Amino acid sequence: MSLRNRCIPLDRPDQWRQALAGISHSFGHTWENCYAMSLTTGLPTYLYCFESDSVRIVCPITERRHAGVTDIAKPFGFSGFVGNGACPEFAASWKLFAREQGYVCGYLGLNPLLDYGGHFEPDEVFPYDTVHLLDLRLDSRSLWENLSSNRKRQLRGWEERSAGFIVDTTVLAEFFLANHRQFFQSRGAGQQYRFSDETLAFLFGLDRVLLVGAAGAGGIEAVSVFAWTDDVGEYLFNVSLPGGKDHGADLIWYGATRLRELGIPLFNLGGGSGGVGESKRRYGGRELPLRCIKQIYDHGRYARLCRELDIDPEERTGYFPAYHAAV
Repeated sequence: MSLRNRCIPLDRPDQWRQALAGISHSFGHTWENCYAMSLTTGLPTYLYCFESDSVRIVCPITERRHAGVTDIAKPFGFSGFVGNGACPEFAASWKLFAREQGYVCGYLGLNPLLDYGGHFEPDEVFPYDTVHLLDLRLDSRSLWENLSSNRKRQLRGWEERSAGFIVDTTVLAEFFLANHRQFFQSRGAGQQYRFSDETLAFLFGLDRVLLVGAAGAGGIEAVSVFAWTDDVGEYLFNVSLPGGKDHGADLIWYGATRLRELGIPLFNLGGGSGGVGESKRRYGGRELPLRCIKQIYDHGRYARLCRELDIDPEERTGYFPAYHAAV
């Protein structure tokens, strides 16, 4: 059996797309998403590709440098390992490849819809959130009936309100660019949400990214952003002004309706704890565990980096790699 591992760089978009062909994948796997995120991070980003006979398994990765060593992480978005089949030799081949590349460790996502977690050792796989998935293959009546009573109450009259929604990408992009930093900061969003203007401008210019906004007496008050592949749509972002929060349910329902019209079978609302998670639960979707992989490829160098910062190298339940958390 012939096993092949390779990394496709961002300057080979055609090869990236060819490697994804025939594999169910999310927007986070696409060249477009990974290129957009690289405009913020500036980090080398690749599509890892494993091939064996007729099996192909892929995963976006980005390289990070720290104290003279390289580790890998997932680019922003729901990505992870996905493929067109299973191969018993895959996990060992991947680890050997990671070691040969000189990587110290890796923090990679597992796609909540297309989960390849069973290929990895149980002590390398960690749950950290829950995502909410709407099945857009249901008829519109069933989708409505699955809503909570509170959500139905909020959405009454939606048809009339949605007629006034704004879909002019240019206008909505200007609003988003002007307000996203303050909004994400006010919500305590992490470093990964500090997007450059170049990242957002590129995303908003894509055919498979949809912006929709709602206005009040003073103009636009909230904008939501959605993206999709043939396999799944995703709720990417929302930005609202004070007083614009109440538009959230309307805009998400607009996204769900539009994706269903496009024939997209599934809609990933994303995760979130506390009130955010409860808000998404009210759409009546299926809840799936969101998991990640935390692997160490060079135990000696990883332990040294941790001990230099007085960190237990055996601890993997918190931020990973631990030596990044202390920087």
